[in-house]
Amino acid sequence: MAGCDAQNKEARQLRELTYLQLRNMLDLIVHASQCRAAHCQYPNCRKFKGLFRHGMHCKTRGSGGCVLCKKMWYLLQLHARACKESKCHVPFCRNLKEHLRGLQQQSDSRRRAAVTETMRQ
Repeated sequence: MAGCDAQNKEARQLRELTYLQLRNMLDLIVHASQCRAAHCQYPNCRKFKGLFRHGMHCKTRGSGGCVLCKKMWYLLQLHARACKESKCHVPFCRNLKEHLRGLQQQSDSRRRAAVTETMRQ
């Protein structure tokens, strides 16, 4: 029993650490999308600006297997899911929000059709 409690505690700590790291990355995405300083105080700001720049000019893209583009799009999608700003400055945020909203509407329509079909039977 004590071993199980220790494993649960470790798993919870790992989830909390991962959540904090992800939260910091998402905050850094917002910062880097607005930052115009040449020598920014954020240590990873330059990396994220480079990631954005890479995503704009990459010929391979994420669908072609570019690991950097896949990472960038994953982080942008996570940001878009959590973003509540109507005029967000993060690249592609508005487009991704619209895309996610469309996917949700499709899912809702399929769910309603399935319930209607079940009720009909």
